[in-house]
Amino acid sequence: MDRKVSTAYLKLGMYISKLDRPWKQTPFLIQGFFIKNEVEIRSLVKYCDHVYIDVERGVDADMYFDKAPAFQTDNQRLSVNKQVENVLETGKKTIDYVDEKTTMEELPDAKSALAHASDYVARIVQHDLRKGRLNIVKVQKAVEPILESVIRNSDAFMWLSKMHEHDVYSYNHSVQNCALGVVFGRHLGLNKNELNILAMGLLLMDIGKVRIPKDLLTKSEPLTPGEVDVMRKHVAFSLEILRKTEGISEHVLNIALTHHERYDGSGYPNALVGTQIPAYGRMAAIIDSYDEMITGTPYSAAVSEHKALQDIYNLRNQHFQQELVEQFIQCMGVYPTGSLVELSSGAVGAILSQNVEQRMKPKVLMLLDEKKRPYKKRRVCNLMVQDEMPLHIAKSLENLTYGVDVSQIGL
Repeated sequence: MDRKVSTAYLKLGMYISKLDRPWKQTPFLIQGFFIKNEVEIRSLVKYCDHVYIDVERGVDADMYFDKAPAFQTDNQRLSVNKQVENVLETGKKTIDYVDEKTTMEELPDAKSALAHASDYVARIVQHDLRKGRLNIVKVQKAVEPILESVIRNSDAFMWLSKMHEHDVYSYNHSVQNCALGVVFGRHLGLNKNELNILAMGLLLMDIGKVRIPKDLLTKSEPLTPGEVDVMRKHVAFSLEILRKTEGISEHVLNIALTHHERYDGSGYPNALVGTQIPAYGRMAAIIDSYDEMITGTPYSAAVSEHKALQDIYNLRNQHFQQELVEQFIQCMGVYPTGSLVELSSGAVGAILSQNVEQRMKPKVLMLLDEKKRPYKKRRVCNLMVQDEMPLHIAKSLENLTYGVDVSQIGL
């Protein structure tokens, strides 16, 4: 029996019965053959997006094109979130959060929360899901420290996330998404229960990637159309895992289902348009795209936070809802925490925390002086409080400019 399989899943011992194009357009002289070596695999990947294998004659594939579970949308699952919609319509927040600690005071607890969450997510991915189950209690234990830290002070966690390695396969990307979700929800004034739902949804929305081959997740070249089809099936796999999880919220399911939908209908898997996408899904789309931009992918370089926000803004009312984009930029600040900037004096620093009253005047950790020499003793410059020769941010810098790697800055 022939089964359709992406060339991303080819392995030795498979029997190739058909190609996705005429045999004469490829170097394969024999119509039908066993894969005997890695050279043949590389050649098949080069010339084909998918092939057909005879599973009765050769080795099975780990996944076929028809293997991903089906799912459907319905009005109940995609109902609107009233708190978010109310903020977008009226500008009135349920809760107006105030920092309980300064960034420096919160850093130790934020660091502990980040390590704790990363450890739990690693255990969930490496052990629980490999055994076919997801423990909602462990997920809650991963989320809770992040939630509490961000409620006390959002800048501390955002700063530390810049110091943390991001690896799509280790799922640190999911921890970052979770934190960004709480930061964004806090800015919108959502109550703690809503923040918890949003955090869990963002942490788990890509959990189906455990069923996508590591080689595909870490591929250093753009994916072929066939590989894109395989990658997109992680949405269905996530839904399948989450629907089997006892105690999971329908809102969490909706986030997993819709975070790749786009406001203009160009997303997947259901090409939903506008507010057909639930509010949390619209938020998740912005957060996921922003974090991918600033951390990069195996085949695309990271950009500065400032550039990522510009790109998000340019996609308003196309990929993303304009009102949510504007709120997200207000939340992150024009120059987000952890980003590298050059001041009007020529000195270089990293944004340590935001000043809510004046977003263009954050607190800056000074790193290089006007001649681009490292300061012997670092200091924090509050651009809102300056007695003489007021400074302002002249421009945003890409990381590694002037040899400064923000991820290596210790406090």
